[in-house]
Amino acid sequence: MTNEKQKRIVKDLHGGTYELLGKIGEGGQGTVLKTDQVNLVVKITNVLPEVQLKEVRKQFQNVMRLPLRDLKIALPLSLLTLKNRAGYVMELMDGLEPLSAQIERMHTLEGQLDLIKYRDTGSFARRLLILKELAETLARLHGKGLAFGDLSPNNIFVSTSIEHHQVWLIDADNIHYAEQSHQHHFYTKGYAAPELIRNETGTNAQTDAWSFAVIALQLLTHTHPFNHGIAVEDEDPDIAEEKAARGEFPWVFDVEDDSNEIAVQGFPVFEMLNKRLFNLFQRCFGSSRLAEKLNERPTMAEWHYELHRTLSLLLMCQEEGCSSTFIVNKRMCCPFCLEPKPLTLDQYVRIRYWGYDQDPIMVEQPWFASSEQVFLSLGQEKAIYHEPHSYFDNEMLKPWFRIALTEDGLKITPETDDHVILQNVDGTKSYTLHKTQMLKNHQKGNKDLLITHSSLQMNSEKMHSFFWRFTW
Repeated sequence: MTNEKQKRIVKDLHGGTYELLGKIGEGGQGTVLKTDQVNLVVKITNVLPEVQLKEVRKQFQNVMRLPLRDLKIALPLSLLTLKNRAGYVMELMDGLEPLSAQIERMHTLEGQLDLIKYRDTGSFARRLLILKELAETLARLHGKGLAFGDLSPNNIFVSTSIEHHQVWLIDADNIHYAEQSHQHHFYTKGYAAPELIRNETGTNAQTDAWSFAVIALQLLTHTHPFNHGIAVEDEDPDIAEEKAARGEFPWVFDVEDDSNEIAVQGFPVFEMLNKRLFNLFQRCFGSSRLAEKLNERPTMAEWHYELHRTLSLLLMCQEEGCSSTFIVNKRMCCPFCLEPKPLTLDQYVRIRYWGYDQDPIMVEQPWFASSEQVFLSLGQEKAIYHEPHSYFDNEMLKPWFRIALTEDGLKITPETDDHVILQNVDGTKSYTLHKTQMLKNHQKGNKDLLITHSSLQMNSEKMHSFFWRFTW
């Protein structure tokens, strides 16, 4: 690095030069800085002794050889030539910032959580999308037998614009094969799994999953799973937080032990999360913090599936001045409103994936419902795919049709060169749609209608048929 005061210049092994324009991220092992080259940033470590410097440079080179090109991870492209530090150049698109910055902005100047800021930065839906993207990257990484190693909001970069939810990981130099986990003990305070603090293991896929769960709870509810509890706050903070990090306290929403319950009530967590999503947190923080129950910790594939499924269950508050998104609940009320009012039947539609079985033993009850369903609020549009299940590449697939609930009625739009078949339950009336069809509000008769496709319908050779079923 040059000694010039006005310009700081670094060079890589290939002779490329980079002017450093400012810090965009910082962790325990170094700093990430923007450069004058489009979409190129550099990471530079802290000053290191010679022996450690050689090891770090070797690790950087090893990461450059890993099969990571298909993942949303900013990878080392070229090593920097520095005297008593190590560093590398990596590609990172513009318009991103550390997730930690977005979490911090949710607080007022007095340190209180701000519901207005939460809503105006994408509300619950955008946070779920960010977590789904992150879970997908980590699940794919673990599928290659690799672990990230030191996951925290500082090395997760997300879209600055609330209209987008791009997620990229930086600090890829910590990535390693899971079977080499005993060699890697880097972690960020507050995000490390208890078994790491207890020196029972190195970083691996399970410790990544713990860090992810801490980040997910923080992003969704702005609560740390342990440090915001009464047991921690009643003791000396440094001592208590160390105990919590080792897994000696229950988590703040533990359903079996309230000795460390949340000290200051913030967001309505039990109303915000549905049972299936909450159970993932309970399994992680409640049981898998103990050495003998590590196998109960949810995997990243489980997190991805449940987050993907939850996105289909989101409704939008219709109260003036709110418009927050929330998971459907029995009361059909927004948990972010001070005086919530239930959504009325004309403000949402539920469509559910059903099967019809022609097997003679099913004559009495030929219809069977799956757990796959989509809720749609007034003013929302959602894409429906041929398969209702979760795919890692779902966003790359072409939807089958789009459905929107408007002031005029329900709008069904097949994708170009595709079709939907709209029919009543008994099949006496059927319409094949190749273009947008609006079911007007005045056509409502509280009748069940079916949406299907020719490839899903019954014929002489098929025993089963599948339909999206809704009431209109």
